[in-house]
Amino acid sequence: MTIENTADKISELNGTYSSDSNGRAQTLSYFILTVFGFSFWFFMAVPFASHRETYSWLAAHYTDRLGQQLAYGLSSTYRPLSQIVTWFGFSILDPRIFPTSILRQTLLQGFIYAMFVLAWWLIYSVARERRVFALVACLAGGVFFSGYVQLFHIYGMFYVPVILTLGALLNFYASGTFGKREVWFAVVAAVLAFWHPFATALFLSFYFGFYLDTFWRRSRLQHIQAAIILLVGTMTIAALVVIFPRNHMPLDTKLFGFLVSYQTNEVNRIASFVAFLLTLLVIFSMRLSTRSRFAAILFASALGVVCLLKGLPLLFLWLFAVLIKLFRLRCWSLFFLALTAALLPFGGGIGTPIYVLFAIIVAVYVTALGWPQAEKALSFITPRYVIGAILASAIILVMVRAGINVPIVTRAATPLLAERERTYQLENILAWLHTSDYCSDEIAFDTNAGSPIEDVESAITRRNRPPAAIEDVELFWKTVLQCQKAGHSNNDTETALVTFGEPALANFQPVFAVKSRYAGDAVVWIRDARIISPVPSLVSSR
Repeated sequence: MTIENTADKISELNGTYSSDSNGRAQTLSYFILTVFGFSFWFFMAVPFASHRETYSWLAAHYTDRLGQQLAYGLSSTYRPLSQIVTWFGFSILDPRIFPTSILRQTLLQGFIYAMFVLAWWLIYSVARERRVFALVACLAGGVFFSGYVQLFHIYGMFYVPVILTLGALLNFYASGTFGKREVWFAVVAAVLAFWHPFATALFLSFYFGFYLDTFWRRSRLQHIQAAIILLVGTMTIAALVVIFPRNHMPLDTKLFGFLVSYQTNEVNRIASFVAFLLTLLVIFSMRLSTRSRFAAILFASALGVVCLLKGLPLLFLWLFAVLIKLFRLRCWSLFFLALTAALLPFGGGIGTPIYVLFAIIVAVYVTALGWPQAEKALSFITPRYVIGAILASAIILVMVRAGINVPIVTRAATPLLAERERTYQLENILAWLHTSDYCSDEIAFDTNAGSPIEDVESAITRRNRPPAAIEDVELFWKTVLQCQKAGHSNNDTETALVTFGEPALANFQPVFAVKSRYAGDAVVWIRDARIISPVPSLVSSR
């Protein structure tokens, strides 16, 4: 039992490109441009070594069995499917090898990156205004890269079905084939709740809007079918997220986490300016009279000033403009999809930037939607110009990775490169401590590295911030690397303090240091009275 996609406005606004050789060249070049924004930064830093919760996953491989991944594991909700797949990912990494294998980290992170690229292809392939779409996607991906940080984590596999679900929804809807697949899609979405509930939530919101779009064309049996799909999906989400969550967060914590997720994407004034620029692009893409468009620009400018004065991200303004555009188009499927995607950070509550990524992706698609005037105006951007710009950027990327200082680019890349270096510094420090005379010590950091809601400024600037929370590192240290010395009681345990680019500590002496180009020295400090070797060892991070 199927129905046709009756969102005629979207069908009219989308289409396909020519299939001749010139069309294929355009398709390929503009798609590369679409993903180039976030790809540039990904290839600038890949691979990371162990980062954030990776240490807890490595420790779990020594203490848990595969069957235990059917429990909560490290997730905040019940996600046995993602737990098992991620477990296999860490099995490929092989936790017995430490420091971890650069090659295996590269392959695993590359696989996650490929899945994100696939999701973008699903969306790009149904976009008609491909030049506009590619430019907006490239700009958004390059400026709001924080949401792609999971590309550097094996447990980023948690979010692969979420972004693929989003890509498939936009693809099927714009191509007019969703109505033929709604039942199968609903079944898959219900199962994906056990991978990540965000995938199911995005489907439900989209399907609710699709039901409104097709309400008057449905038969009685089709209405019953839609009600069952919505009921089953809602009950699944309620059971996993509302009734059986692992942790209950206060409402004020969730609201703060919602705000922080946007703040960690809009990390500076340049990002704020880009968010405002994208807001203006949405306004220009709408079919408004000259007077109405001018009034909308003034209103958006006033709201932008208020947001800046109140310290609110201007990403809110862009998403608000997107919702207004979809409301005017009466595209309820996309309207409720965009609304739910924008609210996902509230469900997460911990302020991580990837929760905003899915709203940004929808906003990119809607910004370019139904704007043939801009597509025509950009017709001078031919594939040779696109490929030329990409090759030039690739050369700059190689130069920076080779250690050559490239004005502006090197400075912009420094926080990301410093974060990468710290991941290797920490692995080298832990490996050294394991074989040193201090192998029975506890581990401590001088700077906190918890979730973004614990220290927003630290999460954004990353200055002197360890690459993982001490709780995760302690778990791995105590489970795998820490040794027990004879006649050494727990009450007598000393602490090895680790710093990243920080000044000397009073009453402490350095015993080991890992130098780096961008992050500064990572140093192990021991209390003066315990110094065994007064001269610190100096090595370079990978």
